[in-house]
Amino acid sequence: MTRYINGLVFNSETRSFNKQSFQVQGQYFEPATHSPETELDLDGYYITPGFIDSCSQIGLAEIGIRWEGDDSYEFDSHLQYSVVDGIYPFDTAFQKAVSHGVTASHIVPSPKSLIGAKTAIIHHTHTTVDEMVISKDVAYSFSIGHQAKSTFFAEKKKPLTRMGIAKILRETLQQIQQQEPSITKIVIRAHKAVDLEFISRLQQEFGSIFDFHIIHGTEITFLHETSFNTVIAGPTFRYIEHNEMMALSPKLYHQLYKHSIPFVFCTDHPVSSTSHLTLEGCLAVREGMARQDVLYALTTGAANFLGIAHLTGAIRVGLLADFVIWDKHPLNLDAQVVATYIKGTKVYAREGGFTQ
Repeated sequence: MTRYINGLVFNSETRSFNKQSFQVQGQYFEPATHSPETELDLDGYYITPGFIDSCSQIGLAEIGIRWEGDDSYEFDSHLQYSVVDGIYPFDTAFQKAVSHGVTASHIVPSPKSLIGAKTAIIHHTHTTVDEMVISKDVAYSFSIGHQAKSTFFAEKKKPLTRMGIAKILRETLQQIQQQEPSITKIVIRAHKAVDLEFISRLQQEFGSIFDFHIIHGTEITFLHETSFNTVIAGPTFRYIEHNEMMALSPKLYHQLYKHSIPFVFCTDHPVSSTSHLTLEGCLAVREGMARQDVLYALTTGAANFLGIAHLTGAIRVGLLADFVIWDKHPLNLDAQVVATYIKGTKVYAREGGFTQ
């Protein structure tokens, strides 16, 4: 049992940093009712819940390895496909992620997959995928627009129109309703306004059965009269890959905030490195968002959206002890992670900076 004292701890309810103490017993935050075996003074340090990347391919698509390290998509669709079966737990990106304060990711197949797979949320440590899994069968994923169409053409040598995509998605949603009724969250990758409007149309048609959520949403503010559920926004710190992304800018975060569209952050690793998740938050601050709202979206907000707030996402008694110690406010560009903990175990410590 370890008690951490005098640190500036992020309170998810007030969205502010307060000097306070907390206690960890095993994998969980525990009430400070017993004398701890160890006491650690964090005076001058900032402590946050572990950051959550709300859309990532980490473990599915390894950096620096060609097709043999890419398990991020299957061309043929099947409702039993699950990302859990494709994750490589020794992907070196996991260690880089925890060194930048990111302790968990929502794993979503590549945008090449018109019909993707069942998604999962995983921790960034352990030696087996089953140990890493926080929650599986979280949502079904789809991808519409340029990449799904170009992949289809490359495989079939014939075009796939938006009308054809709409037909396939409607049929698949009906199959999910019949075969996997316990899964009600649908996440769809889309950039272009015409595709975002189609997702809104699906919400109207299937809204009593499914909750639809957009990933990316580059042109979402073009649709002023359309309402949306929580958007997985970003990444904006990336290259412009095709013409559907020409409007991509960090201004997206301010526009979503201004139009009261709820959103969380993502890197879609390896499109942008998971280590850039904090940078996405810094860009949102630059565009006018309050730092406390950005931190909430990176932690408790992401956990609420993903349905794991009863497990992690806040420094609160009874939750898994996933937390990060920073040398400065986490959204300062020069802030560094001093140490990262997942389920109460230290999984990263800055060299020469934190020994306890």
